[in-house]
Amino acid sequence: MWQEGWLFFRNFVRQNKFCLLGTLILLLTVPPLTIFSIYDNIHHVESHVWQEIFYLGLFPLMLLGLGLFCVGIFISRQGFFSRETVQELMAKADKAKVLRETAFLTSVILTVVLICMGAIVYSAYHYTESVNFCGKLCHRVMTPEFTAYQHSPHAHVKCVHCHIGPGASWFVKSKLSGMKEVVEYLTNTYPRPLPTPVHNLRPARETCEECHRPEYFVGYKLVIKEKRQTDKNNSKLYTVLLMKTGSGGMKGKAFGIHWHVSPEVKIYYKYTDPKRENIVEVVKIEKGKKTVFKGSEEAREGEVRLMDCMDCHNRPTHIFHSAEEALDLEFVSGAMPEDLPFVKKVTLEAITQNYPSRKEAKVKIAEYIRNYYQKNYPDLVKNSPEKIEQVIAAAQEAYLLNVFPEMKITWGTYTNFLSHDGCFRCHNEELESEDGEVISQDCSLCHNLLAEEEESPEILETLLGE
Repeated sequence: MWQEGWLFFRNFVRQNKFCLLGTLILLLTVPPLTIFSIYDNIHHVESHVWQEIFYLGLFPLMLLGLGLFCVGIFISRQGFFSRETVQELMAKADKAKVLRETAFLTSVILTVVLICMGAIVYSAYHYTESVNFCGKLCHRVMTPEFTAYQHSPHAHVKCVHCHIGPGASWFVKSKLSGMKEVVEYLTNTYPRPLPTPVHNLRPARETCEECHRPEYFVGYKLVIKEKRQTDKNNSKLYTVLLMKTGSGGMKGKAFGIHWHVSPEVKIYYKYTDPKRENIVEVVKIEKGKKTVFKGSEEAREGEVRLMDCMDCHNRPTHIFHSAEEALDLEFVSGAMPEDLPFVKKVTLEAITQNYPSRKEAKVKIAEYIRNYYQKNYPDLVKNSPEKIEQVIAAAQEAYLLNVFPEMKITWGTYTNFLSHDGCFRCHNEELESEDGEVISQDCSLCHNLLAEEEESPEILETLLGE
């Protein structure tokens, strides 16, 4: 059954070199890709290596095979439904049967191939949306950002949810932008360090506000910061802030920090540098009233932007800490022993040296710490070697989470605007309106300082009941 149709189909493929080569490639790639795609959709393959082998190796090869097969049909003088083929079939004794068999067989093959390719393309699409694709594919480029992402408050949020968001238009834009980045990666011309992508991100109100709802920003937030001194006892210092998180005014009066995103307020600013750090003009439109704040020297050049979440939260996920902050976090988490003399001072000195690579940094940091304690506290090294190793591990982690010499990322490379560095771009009392009003630099607009770097602040004792 179907023998004559199959013979015709087989002879056609054999006689056309493009179709023959394409068919062989499809036979080698479609079955394993289909099986892997189905398994990946059911069980979700975690290994980025296997994903790269199938989706970045076999998948393009499959497309090549399909392309060759189509080219073979297009350029063939003996196409499936050419006049010559029809005449040849009509000359056969049972022409209707051959036509039926050939058409049916072709339809079955195409249906199976299309179903398999649909499953493969669907899985490949989701792979390009995965964290593995974003963070691990271009390994030497994305290691800093991926490392910071894994230790961030958004570590369980997929990259695409923030960088692309829903909808086809931004998906297409991201892929077109990605092609440029692929070329830069392959030609080794990508910038070092990678610039913060403030210019090509989707508006925050289409991404961030899908989860962070400004209508529910209300009230105040208590912040307690713990810092260690570089003295012998690694003394604790506390800063206690009552942050005026405030409200965007969606359910009441707008006040505090989130007043900036109130529907009744529009803040435009003009900046003259790619990082948006040099702001030369601010326009406030509140309840229909427009106020323009300018510096002493008007800058004609610059770009104007409507303020949104990202102008303060410019690094909500890819957070790089200063050396002191990184070590303080190690103390707070309990990874850094606090009862060793001068441990903050020694580790700070060790991690702020200039190292050409992360590999060498690990070795040199360990040597620096061991040498210090061996020279100054030999009994400690002898009696508590495990604590020395714990100190070394914590110091290395602080360094490795924040410094990437190969990408020219060191302490302080990236500025976090969720601090005075961000506020004082506008709140500097240098930008002034025509009637003499300035943008106040009064810190109490955003927070009340209840204690600043105190060892035993009274307010903390009251709050903790100790």
